[in-house]
Amino acid sequence: MRLGSVLIAFLLSFTFACESGDHGSSDSGVTETGGPSTDSGDTDMDTDTGTSGDCVVVGDLDFGSGGGSSGVTTYPVTVTNDIIAHPFTVIEGAYYGKVSIAPTSSPFPDDGTGVRVWWSETAGGQPLAGDFCSARLGREGTMFWDQSGTRGYGCEIDNTASTLHLNLQACISASDDTTCGAAGAEAGSPAPIYIQGQLAEVE
Repeated sequence: MRLGSVLIAFLLSFTFACESGDHGSSDSGVTETGGPSTDSGDTDMDTDTGTSGDCVVVGDLDFGSGGGSSGVTTYPVTVTNDIIAHPFTVIEGAYYGKVSIAPTSSPFPDDGTGVRVWWSETAGGQPLAGDFCSARLGREGTMFWDQSGTRGYGCEIDNTASTLHLNLQACISASDDTTCGAAGAEAGSPAPIYIQGQLAEVE
């Protein structure tokens, strides 16, 4: 009976953690010029990713070819062990681009935490096929994507109207562990970063 009570208490605390609005919030309020923009208004969603009980937080930054977040604006985001899944809207066309992260002036955790970034078909889902569709960028780095079929590098995305997802998660693991699934991988600490998308079209 005592074991059952402990298990119920654990499950209740896990559900609360998944539904809490304190993890993975994205406050889109800073631009490169220092001017304010609007709050990104992330909302939470309980999504079963099938990976060690990770919670998925739905973001609203959209760096896809049909999104409106790419450009000169950088967005401050605190990445946690909960997955932040931003929509990545694809419209047909010869588009390509990149997503970059960089540390903010706030202290970055020094416990080995790195930021994992990947594209998936579903929020928090498995990475798209391809060597360049998932990476552990550490505290700073860039990932490229291409739906034009002309670049020869980056995550290859089908040139078909769809909504994919760009996912962020804090993880402590080896730099080549792109899934945070290696032996000894641990939950990362909250990591404040800037994130920015750039978009171009083949002429």
